[in-house]
Amino acid sequence: MDFAAEAARLDAADPLARWREEFALPDNGLTYLDGNSLGALPKRTKARLEHIIGKEWGAGLIRSWNDAGWITMPATVGAKIAPLIGAQRQEVIVCDSVSVNLFKLIAAALAMRPGRKVVLSEPGNFPTDLYMIEGVAAMGLAEPRLVAAQQIEAALDDQVALLALTHVHYKTGAMHDMARLTRAAQDAGALVLWDLSHSAGAVPVRLNDCGADLAVGCGYKYLNGGPGAPAGGCGRGCAGGGRLSPGGALGPGRSGLPGLRRRPSATPRARRRPGRDRPRGRRRGGRRCTRRRTACRGGASSCGRPACGGARRWPG
Repeated sequence: MDFAAEAARLDAADPLARWREEFALPDNGLTYLDGNSLGALPKRTKARLEHIIGKEWGAGLIRSWNDAGWITMPATVGAKIAPLIGAQRQEVIVCDSVSVNLFKLIAAALAMRPGRKVVLSEPGNFPTDLYMIEGVAAMGLAEPRLVAAQQIEAALDDQVALLALTHVHYKTGAMHDMARLTRAAQDAGALVLWDLSHSAGAVPVRLNDCGADLAVGCGYKYLNGGPGAPAGGCGRGCAGGGRLSPGGALGPGRSGLPGLRRRPSATPRARRRPGRDRPRGRRRGGRRCTRRRTACRGGASSCGRPACGGARRWPG
């Protein structure tokens, strides 16, 4: 077989081929196959970053937390990613790193399965996932149990609190049967956490159809968020409370936030990929806020502060 000719034929028939022109790839005939490690640069990203630096940060300054939607960006971008992984818009939040999200979700899952301490995984799982399991175990909260992939279902017993697996293996490309393993774990009374870092944006993912409980994923691989792009977390049924609420408060005043909005542990990163919707808030005549000493730019919702009455649009 003439593999070069066959590859050219397949490329010509590929309905996604036209999207290659949207990326700034070297003009030297390079065939880039490392999106699993770092996605290519979208051409529109440079102009978007220049706008953020020059306009939103440079000119907007502190106002851009509200006017440019920085403070709500974890949920805004999460809602955009949700259809790619088969989740509802309110079930995905973009924040922190994969490691941090893994640690928090493993700890949350253990808290939701009192009396169970075993976190089941496989020895060939992505190293980061295993490091986080070991980290939780070092605190005395978990007992790691690693078994070969073909032995996972047999290892599910009444001591397993969480099954933690990577959907697509980072070395071999082997894909777990998400629906079957999720069902087996839940039948054994355990929760399931899927790492989608090597599948989100590359293959179809249907978290809700499979009944998955929790998921994490990164933004710099097949989602082309660039080096340093934040990761994301997903929790089934997290609208207005949901599965992750127990133990979710991370600081004073956060206990009233719904579901996954209680998960981020850092200030949102003020970077948006091309095509993100801009917020459409309404001014309130430049009225000064006695609490924040900044112009109130709230919409119709109330923050509950009698001194203001505007929308709560600022962290804390």
